[in-house]
This record gives sequence, C-alpha cells and structure tokens, in this order.
Amino acid sequence: MRASELLLIAGTAVFAAVIGVQSANFQYFSKQGFGPGFVPMNFAILAVLLAAYLAVKARLKTDGPFLPQGISERLKAAFPAIATAALLFGATALMAFGSVLAPLYAVMVAISLAFLGHTIARALVVNAVTLAAIYGIFSLWLNIPVV
Repeated sequence: MRASELLLIAGTAVFAAVIGVQSANFQYFSKQGFGPGFVPMNFAILAVLLAAYLAVKARLKTDGPFLPQGISERLKAAFPAIATAALLFGATALMAFGSVLAPLYAVMVAISLAFLGHTIARALVVNAVTLAAIYGIFSLWLNIPVV
C-alpha cells in the first residue's frame, strides 16, 4: 500500500470523525422534517464508509506489506509539515477561548524560526510589527474585533 493511499484514507476518516462529532449536537429530525444535523451526520457516515472502502480496496490490490517500505524515512521528512499543521490546528482551537492575536503570534514566530531561519529576537520583532499592522487594519480601521 502506498503512503499516499494511507494518507488519503486517514485524512478522510479524521475529516468524517470531526464532522460527525460536531454534527452530533444538532437535531437529526425536527417537527417539520429533517433537522439541521441530518445532512452533516449522513455526510460523516458516508465519508467513514468511503474510508473503509478505500482501505479494503487498497489492501486487496497490494500483494506486499500493509505499510509501505521506508515509511519511517518518509515520516521523518514530512515531520516539519505535520508539526506545522498540528501547530496551526492547535492555535485555531485556542482562538475559541477569545484571543485571535496571541495564537496567531505564536504560529507566526514558530514558522519564522523553523522555516525562515530567523533568530529568536528577529522573529519576535518582525512578527510583533506584522501583528501590530494586522491589529491596526482589522480592529482600528475596520472595527472588527480581533483581540
């Protein structure tokens, strides 16, 4: 089984799980017919079935091992991108607690350090100036609260 197939199956399953959990709070039916949870819950169920179908189809198609050869080297090479995606997802989740700018600043500094090669002082200053411009545009000029 190729690594791209595993990534597609895992991504589809996680996507379906997130939609299923989020739509569990909505009513499936209402007095007048389908409720607001009908479409997302059915979509999540179908996406899980799709992931299972893709897993079975990919497994039956291959004769070799279930995991591709050299997957540990591929995971090591993909670790910076996976870590950045996890950081972005975590920062987005932290934004639910009220502050948009603090998690955004942390993500900007981490990306600046990891991918642009800035020193810690330069990353802190450059991203503080950038964040001040973002605050000025959205909060002061457009009156959109971002704090």
